[in-house]
Amino acid sequence: MKTPKVIVFLLATIVLLGGISVMDSLHAQQRKKAESKESFTRPKPTQPIKPTVPDANRYQEDKVFLEKADSLFRPPHDSEERQIVKGNVVFRQGGMWMYCDSAYYFPQRNSMDAFGHVEMRQGDTLFVYADKLFYDGGERHAILTSGPSRNDVTLKDPKVTLTTDSLDYDLNSEIGWYTRGGKLQDDINELTSVYGEYSPATKLARFENDVVLVNTKDGYKMFTNELDYNTGTHIATINTETRIEGANDTILTTSGRYNTQTDNAVLTSRSTILHRDSSMNVVTLEGDSIIYDKASRVSRAYMFRDKMKNPQPMVLTDTARKMKLIGGYGEYDDSLRRAYSTDYPLLIEFSRPDTLFLRADTILTSIRVEYVWPDSLSHNLTAETRARLQSYSSLQEIADDLRASLSTLPSGFIKPGNEGKLLGFSSLFFKRLDDLKKAQNSVEVKKKPVSDNERVEVVSADTTVVLPSMDSIAVQAAVTTPISANDPHSISLEEIIVEKDTLETIKSGPRLDKLGRDSTYMVPKDYHVAKAIGRARFFRQDLQGVADTMIYEEYDTMLYLIRKPIVWSDQKQVYGDKINIHFNDSTVDRADLPLTGFMAEHVGEDLYNQLSGKSMVAYFENDELKNLFVKGNVETIFLPMENDSTYNKLVTVESSFLTIDMKARTLDKLKFWPETTGTLQPLFLVKPSQQYLQGFKWFEYLRPKREWYGDRWKWIDDLGEVPEALDNYFKDNTPARKSKSVQ
Repeated sequence: MKTPKVIVFLLATIVLLGGISVMDSLHAQQRKKAESKESFTRPKPTQPIKPTVPDANRYQEDKVFLEKADSLFRPPHDSEERQIVKGNVVFRQGGMWMYCDSAYYFPQRNSMDAFGHVEMRQGDTLFVYADKLFYDGGERHAILTSGPSRNDVTLKDPKVTLTTDSLDYDLNSEIGWYTRGGKLQDDINELTSVYGEYSPATKLARFENDVVLVNTKDGYKMFTNELDYNTGTHIATINTETRIEGANDTILTTSGRYNTQTDNAVLTSRSTILHRDSSMNVVTLEGDSIIYDKASRVSRAYMFRDKMKNPQPMVLTDTARKMKLIGGYGEYDDSLRRAYSTDYPLLIEFSRPDTLFLRADTILTSIRVEYVWPDSLSHNLTAETRARLQSYSSLQEIADDLRASLSTLPSGFIKPGNEGKLLGFSSLFFKRLDDLKKAQNSVEVKKKPVSDNERVEVVSADTTVVLPSMDSIAVQAAVTTPISANDPHSISLEEIIVEKDTLETIKSGPRLDKLGRDSTYMVPKDYHVAKAIGRARFFRQDLQGVADTMIYEEYDTMLYLIRKPIVWSDQKQVYGDKINIHFNDSTVDRADLPLTGFMAEHVGEDLYNQLSGKSMVAYFENDELKNLFVKGNVETIFLPMENDSTYNKLVTVESSFLTIDMKARTLDKLKFWPETTGTLQPLFLVKPSQQYLQGFKWFEYLRPKREWYGDRWKWIDDLGEVPEALDNYFKDNTPARKSKSVQ
């Protein structure tokens, strides 16, 4: 019974399992048939796929490799292979490493687009930061832009930072450039422009359109439209119209090189430098080429006669002193305010109505600083006022006459008109009283008696003098016998009014001149100095001259002519060993010939008035001779004018001294002394040799001349050639006064 039951159970189990198998087979067939008809997107993997680095040579200059990423996803149906990588993404091509937050990587194209905190790094020499990077590995070209993660694109090497909003960088040429504005900074300069490019390998940068260079060390600025710059040498190469502005200097040029580190410039085209002083007075230097050294504050300008089609001379213009210096070469020292020019320069001084023109082998100009009284104290006093001031006998009289009160009385005050006989106040005044008391016991206080509580004590160096304590007192000291016959201070004391406060607090006062002016109020003033050395000559409408050396001093308004000087005025000629000319405003008022002098005047054909002596002094008024004084070995030949304006007689006179007074351009008074010898001859009896004094020569052929061209005067030899006659004159060592011929 049991056995059949087991068999039945087994058979039932087999049947059941077979049914299940058949059902599974049918279900599998149906599922397979359904899958062939349906399409769906595969769900994302629950675990990220870690990219693996294949075993290969990853240092290939022409291949971009994905080195690292936190995740990688490859869309299955893209037309080309594209990998989406995220998190700590690292790419590499040769020695260039690229980092970002995420990227699209195209292995077949050998390129990638990177996003977020993009960085390109090449060794320790180049770093580029951006928000986006579009990189073509085949061309090795990168385009970087700014965005949310980085506001700017920044390229850095050890000493340079370039900042822009969009940058192209070519790895083959190692050059980066921007086209929509950017800035480059190094340890000295900051440069901005619309277009700019920079090579970290060569340190060369180029900028175009609205270029501005700012020197962060000195603060000066350079403005141009095209500039080449080397970040290694800090040299800026100028290629177009450029303006450089500093605190005191401005440079205008079109080509050259400027070392922004040493502040030394070599300008190779026609350029101009403007120097400004503290008073904003401007000195300009212009030349075909200029060397500028800001450290030494010296500028040098050149004229290239042979290297340029239209060479122009160096021109230095001082607007404050109304002076212009023109020459083949020139230099200007801004710190000393000194100018220097060679190649037979021309100086034009136009501060007066009649312009002065001066030429020489070398011309130097400088500034002499002197302390003078300000305008409020420097006015000339009338003779009446000077006489009144010199008549004062006490300080109080001066104080009463001055418009301003004297709060303290000065120490060592010099009595007007008695320089050397000083009555000192303070310690000297009281010492004087003490000395007088000891010597004569004759000092008296001429005031009514006062009580002890009304007295004050005034202490000097070695004695005490008791005086009445009143608002003002009168002290009368009588001296009957001087302390010493040679004592310059042995003078009688006048009645002097002394203020109470002054007696109680004696202090050393200011130094006053005889007009009561305090020297501490004197102010510095600049005076122009000009020196012309070698074959010098000058021209003014009323006066012309030549000399081997000329020196003009504005401080004393003197013009010194040294070695073989000759001066012409109208038909008059003066020459000697040395001539000193004094100017009053714009006219000559005195001429000195301190060593020897020879004066001549052309009055007719081959007829000359002549005068010679060891020294001469001539005084002029309104450009006309007023007085003449001649001293030592006086010799003269003159031809008196007849009433019909003819000359019929010749007079010769010899003496030791001579004075001449002129009036209305005619002889008013003539005086010879102490002894005189002379002759008077009719002109028709005078031999030719008797018409001239020993050493006379007429130098009209050397006289500087100018011609009028358009609206200006100019030298006949405007380019600076030295006339042969002038050159021969200075080569001849024979003094002009020893010449015997007439020319």
